[in-house]
Amino acid sequence: MSENQSTATLPSAGFFRRLAAYIYDALMAIAIGMVATMLGLAMVALATTLGWLVLDEGVEHSSYLVSQIWFQGLIWGSIILFYIWFWCNLGQTIGMRAWRLRVQNKDGSNISYTQALIRLFTSALGAGNLMVLVTKDNTAFQDIWGRCQVVVLPKK
Repeated sequence: MSENQSTATLPSAGFFRRLAAYIYDALMAIAIGMVATMLGLAMVALATTLGWLVLDEGVEHSSYLVSQIWFQGLIWGSIILFYIWFWCNLGQTIGMRAWRLRVQNKDGSNISYTQALIRLFTSALGAGNLMVLVTKDNTAFQDIWGRCQVVVLPKK
């Protein structure tokens, strides 16, 4: 039996397991945001050192960065890429792996990039998982819109 066939019949993930994975992944997202901030600060510092960027007197690099749309794009884009890459390529983020969860299509295959984007933007920063508390089959809002499922993997 192939891996896709064996994962297609696994039980759906419940709320508390999803919440635990969400907390792990939130910590990872914070770390990614910190790395993106360091990169942004390094780019501004390099640009001011080389004379490509002149800041007004008294303006710090961090104050300048906060007002820049490209910097916001760098942070949010990095976090979005984290989720999309992991969901589409491995079926699991780091938090999902720790809690033996996998996001997949009904047939057990990895979700597409389009599904991942839909899933990400309909999750309401994780609040879509509250729907799991009231559905019989543990379906979250983002699972319905992304046409996918989150399953619990067996212990190895």
